[in-house]
Amino acid sequence: MISAHSVRALLAFVPVLLFGGLRAVVATAQSPTPPPIAPGLGTAAAADGSGWIVASVLVVGLLVVVGALVKIYDLRGKRETEAVHIQAQISDALLRDPNLFGLPVAATAHAPLWSGTPVAVELTGEVPDPSVRDAVRRIALAEARRIRPDVEILDHLSVRAPARVA
Repeated sequence: MISAHSVRALLAFVPVLLFGGLRAVVATAQSPTPPPIAPGLGTAAAADGSGWIVASVLVVGLLVVVGALVKIYDLRGKRETEAVHIQAQISDALLRDPNLFGLPVAATAHAPLWSGTPVAVELTGEVPDPSVRDAVRRIALAEARRIRPDVEILDHLSVRAPARVA
C-alpha cells in the first residue's frame, strides 16, 4: 500500500499545481500581446478557456484519488489494530487458565480490510490430549466473540503423542 510519507508528498504537490498554474495565467493576462498560435490550430480552442476546465478536473480527480488512498490506509491500520487486540485478549485468556498455562500455543489474528468479512484466528502449537485441544478452541472462540461476533477459528493445533516408558 501507499505510505503516509508518500501521501504527504502527493499533497505537497497540490498547491504547486494550483498556484503554479495561477501564476502562468496571471503572467499571460498581463502580457500586452496574445501568444502566437501555431498554424493549423483553431483560435476557438485557445479563447474558450478549456485549459482551465481540464486542469481543474485533473486537480479534483487527483484530490479524490489521494483521499481514497488515505481512507484505505487508515482503514487498514484500524483493522490491524483490531486484529492485534483480539490476538492479545486470546493469549491473555489462555495464560489465565491454570490448566493451559505453559502450553506452547499461539493465537494469530488476521483481520480483513472490509468489515463484512470475519476475522480469522489461527491457533498453532502442541497440546497433550484432545480434551485440552477442545478447551483451547473453546476459550479462544469465547474470548474472540466477546470482542467481535464474526470470528473464524482455524485450528492448527497438534496433539502430542504420549511418551513411551521404556
